[in-house]
Amino acid sequence: MTDLLFDLSGRRALVTGASRGIGRAVALALAERGARVAVLARSANALREVTQIGGPGVFAIEADLADSASLARGLAEALETLGGLDILVNNAGVDHHAPVEETSLEEWARVQAVDLQAVFQLCRDAGPSLAADGGGKVVNIASVLGTRAVRNNAAYVAAKHGLIGLTRSIALEWARRGVQVNAVAPGFISTQMTASIRDGAGDLIARRTPMGRWGRPEDLVGAVVFLASSASNFVTGETLIVDGGLAAS
Repeated sequence: MTDLLFDLSGRRALVTGASRGIGRAVALALAERGARVAVLARSANALREVTQIGGPGVFAIEADLADSASLARGLAEALETLGGLDILVNNAGVDHHAPVEETSLEEWARVQAVDLQAVFQLCRDAGPSLAADGGGKVVNIASVLGTRAVRNNAAYVAAKHGLIGLTRSIALEWARRGVQVNAVAPGFISTQMTASIRDGAGDLIARRTPMGRWGRPEDLVGAVVFLASSASNFVTGETLIVDGGLAAS
């Protein structure tokens, strides 16, 4: 029974930002559980390793999430390649560390475009496919910083707070269509995007995390698979925090 709850055989998934880090780990996990997976990132070359490891059921799609036209083309290609969509994992994100007065409007707009606007666009445009057969799933990768704040990171914190709000709002709209919309909020995860933080405050963050370490991309896999599977059919509008206990401390 447990295996059937988390079985994704025959499901069609799109994972953004899937060339590395959390997105890569999630895409491979979905494929391992039987899903056919379109992996989307800015460079198809960067996705080559993912498709090679994932096998014939994993397909690379090149698109720039900061460019709405490019993103629309990427989604159209994914829908054509997969023949529809059952699971959407909005993982791609960018960060910007700077005080408010040193954050340009261009940097602000770049973070909002990738971390929030692209999620809205993909959800809006993929919605009909997700609802077509009922049972569609959306998993948005937010952040523990969508529930709290830190200094010198206003653009990212604002985007992730917005993403959690967007998740709840769409969940309410789509609840009776058979589509569940949830978020996962990682804590500090060791990825390429967080390299500069680890270099400057890595030990401090590990000490302040109750589990005593940074997270790894693989630590997010279970939460995403749960929210993408039939095991979560009565869960919607929720944010599952995966942070080693940081938010509880």
